[in-house]
Amino acid sequence: MNWKTCLRRALSPLPDGRPPRLAIVGIGQRLRGDDGAGPAVVGRLAGLLPDAALLLLDAGHAPENCLGPIIRFHPDAILLIDAARGGRAPGTIVWLRPEEADGHGGSTHTLSLAMLAGYLSAETGAAVHILGIEPANVAFGEGLSPAVERAVADAATTLGDHWRKLRTACSAMASGEASVVST
Repeated sequence: MNWKTCLRRALSPLPDGRPPRLAIVGIGQRLRGDDGAGPAVVGRLAGLLPDAALLLLDAGHAPENCLGPIIRFHPDAILLIDAARGGRAPGTIVWLRPEEADGHGGSTHTLSLAMLAGYLSAETGAAVHILGIEPANVAFGEGLSPAVERAVADAATTLGDHWRKLRTACSAMASGEASVVST
């Protein structure tokens, strides 16, 4: 299934009509080329989405160092964004279930995404989702490849647009108006 469809299904209004408290966590080592895709997405979103129901974190290569802020935020949903090798064309974006994530090797961090997702889900009760971006190069060096740069832009734009539409739809539902916004 297309990652954008999975995003819409996973991040929808809560049963009470409010938007979910969402933590978006970019994971990866910026000094390893395309492994910095997750932090790059978060960096692009940082200025676009000021919202009390949204936590944006650049976890770098040690996501375990960001567990406290995520848990204290009390999210309803957590989206982990990381480079994920799966043999696809560089820049391909995929939606992964936590149990699938460790099969997409090549990460530069020590804690597996499945373990991280399991811990965060147990501690917060949040649904944990993973957005993977196929890297072209994770050798030492700064900067993203052109294909991954395009994927980062697409992911950030899509996430930003979806969040704004979701917030608008939830606001309309809270005020009792009929919403014409499709999330």
